[in-house]
Amino acid sequence: MSTRKKIRVKRKSRRAIKRRNYSLLALALIILAIGLFALLRAQGMLPANETADDWYALEKEDRVLVSLPADDAAHENYTEWWYYNGHLQGQDGHKYSFHFAVFLLNAFASHTVVHASFLDEETGQRYSYQARTGGNPSRDAPQGFDFRMGEWLMRGVNGVDRLQGRTAQFSFNLDLNSQTAPVFQGGTGLLDFGEAGTSYYYSRPRMGIAGYAGLRGKEQAVSGSAWFDHQWGDFRATQLGWEWFALQLDDGADIMLYQLYSSDGEPLLVSGTYSKNGVTTLLGAEDIVTRPLSYWQSPLSTYKYPLKWAIEIPKQQIKISLTPSHKRSEFDARKTTYNLYWEGAVQVYGSHKGRGFLEVSPVAIKADKP
Repeated sequence: MSTRKKIRVKRKSRRAIKRRNYSLLALALIILAIGLFALLRAQGMLPANETADDWYALEKEDRVLVSLPADDAAHENYTEWWYYNGHLQGQDGHKYSFHFAVFLLNAFASHTVVHASFLDEETGQRYSYQARTGGNPSRDAPQGFDFRMGEWLMRGVNGVDRLQGRTAQFSFNLDLNSQTAPVFQGGTGLLDFGEAGTSYYYSRPRMGIAGYAGLRGKEQAVSGSAWFDHQWGDFRATQLGWEWFALQLDDGADIMLYQLYSSDGEPLLVSGTYSKNGVTTLLGAEDIVTRPLSYWQSPLSTYKYPLKWAIEIPKQQIKISLTPSHKRSEFDARKTTYNLYWEGAVQVYGSHKGRGFLEVSPVAIKADKP
């Protein structure tokens, strides 16, 4: 072979090697990008685990995407919480209300937060508790959840649950049993929060309670009814505002309504459920009319929370008003989740009577404009 031909062959060989090297480099970069995307999504650094198009396709399949009791257990998503509110009555007729929530956040390191409040509705004495710890105390519970944190316990599987809590001011030791079928929010159990992400969400809206509770030194046997929510997904609650209503009517109907807002107070989603006699009806914005009637200004944060409400659900012939049991129910969670919100019991009057809980975040206040 001539020297000139040898040079041409060598040049072609070098070009082929370069092309191969560039291809391998591009492939490596693609693999790295995919791995980084998966890592960021798992750590909650990306806003959603599915696109809106994916969610709407799933919704159109009209099938439940939550599997129980397996999905009672903890997941690997960025945000997750287990939440209870309850109304109690003692043997002497004394009435109490409480809320108890465990938040699990999976960022680059997992941590668990407890929020709880307890109200003596006869005297107006209200106390709260919060704590934050590293890790996931329920990691080894394959079916259900089992959070044990000092004198605090939240355990449950398939609607048979146990709650315990104790502070210097109050305590409770309660057994709960679900009395109705689970309710899957959105019909499928999956909700779209727009840019904030998507969330799996189901409720056990009426759970019977038996146990002991009260202010310290005055505990007594109690009975009552609780509401349970479980929600998880790769979304960030700090990007949302909400007004959330969980109502148990005396005629056996259970109503959940939630009005979500973007971080700048723009309406994002209005939805809910009406459940009675084992049948759940989905509610959309066209089915619900809500109107705040009065506000309470917190002396701590100066936020003006809408606490008294008028609610209409015409298809169910519901026209009710809600009145808070105790206005001073702002929860100062700046030590644990770095936020404040209003959380408390409400009484239901009007076409139907009952009781429930209301939760309002400060972001939602921008939309109400008192």
